[in-house]
Amino acid sequence: ISVNNNDDGTLNIKGFDYDDLVEESLKNVVKKVLKITAESGLVGNSHFFISFNGNDNEVIVPDELKSSDSSEIKIIIQHQFWDLKATDEHFEVTLSFNGQKKNIYVPYKAITSFTDPSVGFGLQFKVEEKKAIPNEEKKDENTVLENKKDQTKLTKKTESGEIISLNEFRDKK
Repeated sequence: ISVNNNDDGTLNIKGFDYDDLVEESLKNVVKKVLKITAESGLVGNSHFFISFNGNDNEVIVPDELKSSDSSEIKIIIQHQFWDLKATDEHFEVTLSFNGQKKNIYVPYKAITSFTDPSVGFGLQFKVEEKKAIPNEEKKDENTVLENKKDQTKLTKKTESGEIISLNEFRDKK
């Protein structure tokens, strides 16, 4: 429930934040899948494309994954991955880059999309720009807004229903 203090000392109760509740539930799907995979390995032909906000200050990735615009990084968990650990707050995995094993640490809050192409399943999440971008690397807000518009256009063009974007269901404020 969203509660704000008014200037006159009274409380303003806005009700349930359904967007956040749905977002949290869908992230729990990702957590559960990664926990099962960490315990038992990949099931069938499953493999995962995971995109995340590389500007989140809790994300730890090798330098070769970062570009001048590390706003989104995509990894694939399929054939060559080791030491997958999934906690309630983050996952970590070792992947091979140019023949070298490197560790990756990603908090679930930084994930922007999760896809298992083997079964045509995908989720897309909102990006927490304000919390994620360190002060010394703040971007022009227009660029961030343009990226959001591009993501929405891509999602709407997907006719197979593979990606679920919560932006389509949010009120336009």
